[in-house]
Amino acid sequence: MRIITTLLLISIYLNQFACGGGDYYDGMSFYNLFEQTNISAKEFYPFLRDNENAFYKGGAYEDNSPYTGNINLWKEVLKGWNEKEIQEAVYGDFNWKDKNSTLETSAKTYLYFAKKSSDAFRYRQNYNSWNYDELLKEDEVDHEALLKEGNRLLQNEKNKQLKARYYYQIIRILHYSQKWEDAIRFYESNVEDKIEKNEIYYYILDQIAGCYYSTKNFEKAAYLFAKVVSKSKDRKKSAFVSFNFCTSNNAQGKELFTSKEDQKDLLLITGLRSFSDETVTINKFIELDPNDERIELLFIRGLNDVERKSWIKYLGVSKNKLPNVKENTAAKNLLAIAEKQAKNKAVKNAEFWKLSSSYLSFILMDISSAQKKLKAVKEYPIQKQKLSYAYEVFSWDKMTTDHENRLVEIFEDTLLKLSTDFYSPNDLRHMILDKVANTYYKNGELAKAFLVHNELASIEDLGSLQLLDALTAFYQKPNKTTYEKELIKTAAKGNDFLAYVNYHKGIYYLLEQKPQQALTYFEKGTVKTPYGTIPNAIFSNNIKECFNCEASFVMEDEVYKAEVFNFIKPDFTRKELAQYLIQLEKLRGSDTKWKAKLANYLLGNYYFNISNTGYFRGILTNRYNVHYEYFTYTNREAPEILEQNKGYNLSNIASYAKNYYKLSDKAKAYYEETIKLSNDRELNARCLYLIAKCELNDHYNNENKYDTYTVLLNEWYDLDLPKLNSFKKLKNEYSNTNFHKLIIQECSYFRYYSASN
Repeated sequence: MRIITTLLLISIYLNQFACGGGDYYDGMSFYNLFEQTNISAKEFYPFLRDNENAFYKGGAYEDNSPYTGNINLWKEVLKGWNEKEIQEAVYGDFNWKDKNSTLETSAKTYLYFAKKSSDAFRYRQNYNSWNYDELLKEDEVDHEALLKEGNRLLQNEKNKQLKARYYYQIIRILHYSQKWEDAIRFYESNVEDKIEKNEIYYYILDQIAGCYYSTKNFEKAAYLFAKVVSKSKDRKKSAFVSFNFCTSNNAQGKELFTSKEDQKDLLLITGLRSFSDETVTINKFIELDPNDERIELLFIRGLNDVERKSWIKYLGVSKNKLPNVKENTAAKNLLAIAEKQAKNKAVKNAEFWKLSSSYLSFILMDISSAQKKLKAVKEYPIQKQKLSYAYEVFSWDKMTTDHENRLVEIFEDTLLKLSTDFYSPNDLRHMILDKVANTYYKNGELAKAFLVHNELASIEDLGSLQLLDALTAFYQKPNKTTYEKELIKTAAKGNDFLAYVNYHKGIYYLLEQKPQQALTYFEKGTVKTPYGTIPNAIFSNNIKECFNCEASFVMEDEVYKAEVFNFIKPDFTRKELAQYLIQLEKLRGSDTKWKAKLANYLLGNYYFNISNTGYFRGILTNRYNVHYEYFTYTNREAPEILEQNKGYNLSNIASYAKNYYKLSDKAKAYYEETIKLSNDRELNARCLYLIAKCELNDHYNNENKYDTYTVLLNEWYDLDLPKLNSFKKLKNEYSNTNFHKLIIQECSYFRYYSASN
């Protein structure tokens, strides 16, 4: 139970540190332009903000050894050794054949004992194991023999660092054998205030803090763990987690932090655990010691929080903008700190503060000040260059020819080349594109605003003649800049740009029920990659509702196969579809009543089938018909968005496909005309049912406009159904038809209606 509880606590605290107090960021949700690794002290990199991990793993830190402090300390003993030799001697297998000086022999003796101790307690590495036998190995360790050997070797050792290392091993043995009081007494007698406070000292302190924790002296444990977090290079992360264990016992060791250095240590640990505005903590830290490098760590975490709120990705047609804050109090507070630190001659790393001051001025949209400050920064050349590009682009109110030419130059810089790694996007490039698209959009350059983020294929379901016309005009514009030409080339993906736009104007007019105008644009040319053909069953109708079934299974009516309609081929193009619709419209005016009647019937079938509740919905753009987005539960009206100039840019406009063209209303009118011209009661009964489907479409798409009645399906679930006018007429006037007998069996909605009304 002790082991499981410990693992749960570790999980809780790691997640708490990673998530920033409950706000989840998915690693791709904001533009991160300011490198957190700009801080001076690399040993504090683990505490930089990270979205995916408990501790920071990005940037150059990923390749750093977790034992840097220990290795550097060994260099003082094993002088003349290279780092690889030391690492192999300490953590791997090493051939000591030519290493036989007195000090090297002593080091070898110590390392053999250290490895022996580590092997004895290796079971502790498997605390997450479910193997009971593995956990019982704790009882197999001969602690007394290890202690005896360690003390003997300690007595024979003269080197101060090696003696300190034996202290560490002895204390570790006592700690792991649960002799916590003995470990504390040994520490107080031999270590506390008696040895140099180097890395091995903080290794020891980490063990002793654990002993205090085990004896339930949580305040002292918290105090010592905080010291390890501040001073150790290798044990910061584990000590931070351990400090959080103490806080779960309502202990932070505050009363023990008495000296000036103590107060700074306390400010660091509380600052790292705080998820609110860090400026209060930072200012207190500055009062104690403005030159302490840990101030940069707390500051950069606060700056990263400001970035998260300011540079939100995927704005698109939302109400947000870049930067996405109105009164950025946090940025203003951090700017005041940065400016104060930059002017303080006692602060060594003034360049960090100058750079930070420039960037915060940019976030606050004081771009001229940001640019002036950036020029004064003498270090961080790559960071400076990136920021200079962002400042420049964000200073543009319009995209002039000069600006577009400059943009081409900027994008040639390797700093802005798009990364092929999905998890390492080029934030600077995408942020610049967001701003460029916004500049086009707010100045009415709709085509270019669209093409910055979208392929030409994205126009398929938008239903915006305004955008189609804008794309045509842009393509026909003379004397295009290099950037404009590149927009067209990239978006077209090998298609004939103008032909593609005209083709979709044809589809637009088909959806707007204007086949003659559609034909005009289809005749302007064909696209390189035409869609598949359309089956003649689009002029049929169905009773069974099954969108993932084959058309031959659901589309049962075959009036369209009559001789009078022999001009309709089994499969045809959209251009031919426009021609057929024109011919059917002509037949509606025929003096032969039955021809006019059936032409109305086929047109009713067609328009309902391509409505957003019809079986062939989406077929005009070769879109799959089984998809929830055909219903307008949310605003999906791209034309309205574009007409009203909503949003920041058009990066996500394709998500607002127009799905409702009132096509079922058109179908309903044709079915009603069919009934007017018909004496066939079976056909009229079928038309009434098809009108009911049109009315249901209207009900779905216009906020439940019909009165409803409730059907109790079972004791747990009821259903509200609309009172459709056609159902009433079908029930009251056509109950003696064969179609009525069929539909009352096939359609549960009608069956419920007939039983309830």
